[in-house]
This record gives sequence, structure tokens and C-alpha cells, in this order.
Amino acid sequence: MGIQKNNMRIGILGGGQLAMMMIEMSSKNNNIDFLVVDPGENPPASKFVKCIKSEYDNQTSLDLLIKKCDVVTIDFENVPARALKYIEQHIPVYPNSRAVEICQDRLFEKKLFVQNKIKTTNFEVIESEEDLIKAIDKIGTNSILKSRTLGYDGKNQIEINSQSPKKIWKSCGEVKSILENKINFSTELSLIGVRTISGETFFYPLVENYHKNGILNVSVAPYEDIKLQKDAETIHNKITNELKYVGVLVIEFFLDENRQLIANEMAPRVHNSGHWTISGANISQFEAHILAIANMKIKPISINNNSAMLNILSKMPDKDIIEKNGPLQFYNYGKSERQNRKLGHLTINNPDRNALMDKVNKISKIIF
Repeated sequence: MGIQKNNMRIGILGGGQLAMMMIEMSSKNNNIDFLVVDPGENPPASKFVKCIKSEYDNQTSLDLLIKKCDVVTIDFENVPARALKYIEQHIPVYPNSRAVEICQDRLFEKKLFVQNKIKTTNFEVIESEEDLIKAIDKIGTNSILKSRTLGYDGKNQIEINSQSPKKIWKSCGEVKSILENKINFSTELSLIGVRTISGETFFYPLVENYHKNGILNVSVAPYEDIKLQKDAETIHNKITNELKYVGVLVIEFFLDENRQLIANEMAPRVHNSGHWTISGANISQFEAHILAIANMKIKPISINNNSAMLNILSKMPDKDIIEKNGPLQFYNYGKSERQNRKLGHLTINNPDRNALMDKVNKISKIIF
């Protein structure tokens, strides 16, 4: 185990906005210190703690985390699994390396869904142009080719339609992929849940998500449907029990035309669709994750209001113009502007659902 200290120290691999918010929402109240490793210069988390500039699999940095920390977690799922496996030989890593490794690969995720009898889209494994031709013949052209890895925010996805398999295979970089059939769905939902070391689970209400070009634009909570909430929680429990999961796990779903949940993908971390919990719930997803991995008590989760979260992408809008449309919460991640980059977010809370959506539509016209 790590060296004993007056305060618990949590190591985080990755210093992006998720790490920043985990630190900000947790360090003031829970006597917890943080140590962050990130290869970037002045990542968002450096606003609150000193960050070690290093690659994630640097041996010296990993040994420092082992020496200085009681437990290690992640800011995003694409950290090298071998680094997590090395650390967990010495101190706990939550979520564990197996869970992270599965969430890094769409095929592993799909197999996990199938093995646990969880509905998901039909898919075929693609490792060659010949595989793609056979898969299109089987699934049809109303399908999407997705790389098995590094496919977040709509990246590395190609709609088949009438394109030739040869052109598609070249366009995807000839990397290992899966071909999924496209389904008709009424909306996209996500469930944010947290599991403790003892196996106790807590859930936020379902969230309705609106995407553009594969990137989340708006999340609205709660999505109120008692049956769907129960179904989603049952699926979540199947996955977290199978993986012996600790911390926040998010499962994204399609809601099909028959109002059945179709599991799409998972995120082994706090999630963009849960940012509204900072002001919209009695405990944010960020604090819930830290409390779970630190083996500290979590209060039953309740929501304060109807809430909406709007991502700020590519270019930071004028804060004064945004705040004139308040009241709202404005979060700036301190990142440089870049096309489709998540620079910050806004959160709106309102007991009146219609008034909330009116405000969302008004502000969307300004920032999107």
C-alpha cells in the first residue's frame, strides 16, 4: 500500500477537465490530496494541483504514484492498460485495469453486453476489406463502421450507405473495426451510476442527450420513466458486478421505437452527460466517484431541479453575453480554442421544465 498520511492521496492519470472537476468538487470537504500525471503543458487540473508532466506509462512517474498515493484513478479511458496493471500490483486502481481495457475496445464492450444478455446493436468484426464486404452483405448498407479503439466523440466512424467497401476500408485507415447496423431510435439516454468498494450502488436519473456530428451538445435531466430507470439500473448492476467495478460508470443507450434500451457504449469514468450534477444534485458525479474509490460514505443521491448542460465547443463565447441569459453556471476549462474541442460548459437549473427548455433553445442559438 501507499505511504500512510494524515490525508488520503489519490493519484489521477490524466489532467483534463474531468480531473479538474474531480479535484475541485472533492478536495475541500473530504481531507483528500491529489497527484496528477499528464503529458500536456498546464492541463486543466493544474489550476488546483501540481501536475507531473509525463507520459502515462513512464516508469518513474508510475513508481512515484505508487509511493505517494493510496489509490489511483483515471481522467479518461485511453490510458495504457499496462500502466494500470503495473500500478495495481502495488496499490488499488479504480476502476480496475480489466474494466478500463474493455471500455477501450468496442469489440470487448459488445462481447460483454452479449455475454450478460444485454441488448445491443448487431455487429460484425472487421479486420480486412474482405471481412467488410462479407459484413455489409450480412448487415446491409444501413450501417456504420467504427474503429475498435479511440472512437470517442464520433471519431473514427464512417457511414456505409452506397460507398464502395474498398474506399471505406482505405478511409478508416485499415484498422481493426466493427460494423454495426444502424437502428431507428427515438432518443439517446445515459445512466450515471456509482459502485462502492463494498458493492453498494447509487444512481442518478436517466439523462437525455442530444448530439451533433457525434459530439454531445446538450444533456437534460431527469428523463422520467420509472420502468426505463429500473431497466437501466439492472443493466448497470450486471456490468459493475461482472467487472467488480468501483467508482462512476456511465452506460449510453439508444431508446428504440419499442421503447427498449439498446446499450451503445460505456465510459469507465465521470462523464460529460453528468456535468449537470454539480448544481442539479445533492452530490455531484465527481464527488461521488472520489468518495467511492476512497471508501468513504456516500449519501443517497437526490436531484434539486430540472437541469440542462450545454457544451461549449471550438470557440469560447463572450461570457457577458452568456450571463445576460442567466441565471446559469459557466465553467471554463482553460483550454486553447480548437475545432470541436470541449472548452467549457453551461448548466441551467429550473423547476419548470418548459422554461428550462426555452432557455436551452435560446442559449443554443448563441453558442452553437
